[in-house]
Order: sequence, then structure tokens, then C-alpha cells
Amino acid sequence: MAHEPLEAGQAISDELAQMWPEAVLGIIFSEAKSGATVKARNDFQRWKSAFGTMAQSNPELAVDIDLVDMHLAVYEDRSFAQSDLERMRIVRQNVAEGDHIGRGLACNHLCNIALQMGDFDLAQKYAEQAIRAYLDGKADFGAMHLHTHLAQIRLMRGDLDGANDVLRSMEAQLGRLPGQAQWLISVARILRAEVAYEANDLEQAKLLFRTAFNHVEYKDAWFDILTAAYRVSTRLAFAESGLPGALEALSHAEQMAQDRAMPRLYRLMQVERVRALTLSDELRAATNLLSEIGVSTDRSQLEESQDLAFRQGTTFVAVARLMVRNRRSQDALSFIAPAEDLAIRRGQLLSLAKLRVVAAMAHWQLGSRMEATTSLLSAIRLLGEQPFYRFILDEGPQMRFIVQAALDGDYVSVRPTRSQRRRLSEMMQYWVTQGRVNPGQEKSDVADLHHRYIELLALGHANKEIARIMGVSDNTVKYHLKQIFRDLDADNRGRAVQRARDLGWLDT
Repeated sequence: MAHEPLEAGQAISDELAQMWPEAVLGIIFSEAKSGATVKARNDFQRWKSAFGTMAQSNPELAVDIDLVDMHLAVYEDRSFAQSDLERMRIVRQNVAEGDHIGRGLACNHLCNIALQMGDFDLAQKYAEQAIRAYLDGKADFGAMHLHTHLAQIRLMRGDLDGANDVLRSMEAQLGRLPGQAQWLISVARILRAEVAYEANDLEQAKLLFRTAFNHVEYKDAWFDILTAAYRVSTRLAFAESGLPGALEALSHAEQMAQDRAMPRLYRLMQVERVRALTLSDELRAATNLLSEIGVSTDRSQLEESQDLAFRQGTTFVAVARLMVRNRRSQDALSFIAPAEDLAIRRGQLLSLAKLRVVAAMAHWQLGSRMEATTSLLSAIRLLGEQPFYRFILDEGPQMRFIVQAALDGDYVSVRPTRSQRRRLSEMMQYWVTQGRVNPGQEKSDVADLHHRYIELLALGHANKEIARIMGVSDNTVKYHLKQIFRDLDADNRGRAVQRARDLGWLDT
């Protein structure tokens, strides 16, 4: 869609609208993108009739009107249905031959609609078509912007490494493009922060988030990216400061959603609030909030739900977790069964894995120990070698018992593989050291390793328990303890722990 180089917020006169209708549509397009959706819609409605008359003899203008109308709908935070998909397919067919930008924008909208409907296969197809069209039209920034969708799809499919590769490649390519690419680089970094969070690399997540958040929040009103940014903000705050930190971050996100008239963003932040309250065992408040925002737990309504949160799986997990924490484990399992089926059909493997972790806790509450460990190992197996940790660690002490049982080989029908044992050992180590040792982060320094052993000694663990937690043999534990006793000039465990405290290795 070509237009004169006019700016968002520029006054639109009758003369300007009549002479350059495409330029006016461009102004409206930019107004919506910058978050001024009410003004953009008012301007669009004001000129729609005049443009419609002109479009009767100008098919290209008619297509531009439809594309801007859908663009407004995206930024107005509307819900989409199959009818919107069909309408935009017709628009794409009407794009003039050689109008690569118009075709790219139509495919871009089709990708957005498919994403919000939860159809990742279709969304990926349209994203790839949009990229090709933009590149044909020499619109490199447009093509780069679609890579964010590809990364989001990979993340939701459980491909953490793949999502990170797409985003790193995107940053590298943006660095070579002429012009100002900082906004889109910041978008990539927000998504990389979400990837780092899922891998439990919290320091990297914080660093990426801090360098990108302000630029993203005030530069654009892109629903998917704002959702990711506020979700990362809330979860990092929860990991660092507990419920008070999460609620502070959520209050800001909810206020921004209200100020920008983005009801679906506000609703998703309310679901995040339910999550934070539930993980903090503020169950009454979480239950009341779920009722207030009108989220149904009726399994018969799940598939037909038009709720964006249900389509992406976020709410499934929040609702099921709340049921388990409220000791409604059987109800939770009945709810999880159809939710898992939907996640499988939609290719939402990350949501599926999270549902199976919640199911493990439900089985454990019911005394079905083998079903609990089986469900946990199934979640880990589902994501292969992908470095997902956080969604299990977030469940806290209740999950620790199940992880320990699976690591010990208790109540398991099939013993975990070496890779699975390593993953389980790293999570146990994280809990035992109260988060001071992060799974997935390499620690080669011998002193750091010995500090871990001392911490486990101080907690009273026997050699066999230390071996299980560290994922090593009893002989390896004995070897390291011998070195530690020598370094600390201690001849028994008690003296070694006391010497470590004296040296500042341990908190008193």
C-alpha cells in the first residue's frame, strides 16, 4: 500500500482526503500501530463513505480500504472467527498482480487471525507466504516482522532452541539493514526474554527484558508482543519478589491495557493474576477472580470457546492448577482430558506439557503415585532435549516430591532415561539450593561445585541422597567430600559445615 510520506496524528483535511486517499489510509494505519486506535477508527469511519465511492472505480483503493480495516481490527484487540479468515482470503485474491506489499499485508493479517484461532499450522503457512511477498516487494522490515510470529509458533510448539535461533538470526539480519531497526530488535529481545525464562536462565531474561521493554511498550501497540512483554515482566517479578512483585507488575500491565482500550490484553493479565495468586496459595482470591472474569470450567464449552486465552492454552493450565490447589483433583483431571485433546490437535505442545505437569500433581493428591510420575515423565519426554525447566520449577514444593520419586525410580512403570535423570537432578538441585544453582547453566568452577556439596551437607543429606540430587555415583560423592574435608582441614561432616560457615560459604 503506497502513500505519501505523511505522519500519524497529521490533520486530515477534505482536500487531502480527496487528493491522496491512499496517504490518508497510511496515516490511519500508523495511528493504529502507535496505539491511537480510537482516533484511527474515528478517522477511518469519517472517510470510509467517501473512499468507498472512489473505490468503485479504483479496485486497488478498495483493497487498501479492506486491509486498513483489518489492521484496525487487529490493533483494536478484537476477537476473530472463521468468517474473518474467509473475508481476508477474498481480499488477498483481489490484490493487484505485482502489489507485493498488499499481498504481504493480507497474508500477515491471515497469519494473525490463524494465530488467535489457535491454528499454528495455518499461521505458519501464512507467515511464510507473507515473508516471501514482502521480500518480493523489497520490504525487508516487513519480512523481519513476520519472523516474530514464526518464533512464537515454535515456542508454543515446544521448540525452545528453534525459537531462539529464529530470533537471534532476526537480530543479526536487522543489524545489517539500513535505517532504524531498534524497535524490531527490541521486539526480538522481548521474545528471547520469554525463551530464556522458560529455560530458567533468569539473569539473561532480565537483561534482555530491561534493554527492550520501554522501547516496545511505548513504540507500538502490537498485541502479541505486549502480551509477551507483560507476561515476562510478571513472571520475572514473581520469581524474584513473590506475589507482591507480581501484583505490582500486573497492576501496571492492566492499567496500560485499559488506557489503550485492549480488553483481551486486560483479560490475559487477569489470567496471569489468577496464576500468581494460585502459586502463592491465595486460593480464595484466585477462585473469586476467575469467577469475576467469567472463565468457564465447563468442559463441554472448551472447544467452542471464543476466548483467546483458551485458544492459546494459558487459561487451561491456570484453571486446572487452581482446581488441584483447591483439592478438586478429580475435577481437574476431568477438565484436563479434553484440554489435552485440544492442545494435541492444535499442536500446542508446550501447553500440553504444562497440563501434564498439573495432572501429575492431581494424581499425587489422589494417591495415584505411579500415574503422577508417569505424567511428569511424559511432559519431559514430550519436549525432548529442549531446555524447559521453569514451568516445572514454578509449581514449587508440591512438585518436588514427584520429581524426587521419579528420580529415585519409585512408582515408575518405566525408569527415566539418563537424560531425564539429569533433568530431574538439576531441578532437585535448584530446590535444595533455594534457586542459587540454576539448571541449564554450565558451572565448571570446582569451587562452585564444592559449595553445592557443602550446602547439601549442611541440609543433612546422606551420601546416597547427595548422589541422587547431583546425578552422580556414590563414589563420585565420596571423592568430592574427601577433597572438601582436606581443603577445609576437617575430619567429619559437622566440622566441614562449621568451617564453611566460618569462611562465608554458607548463610548462617
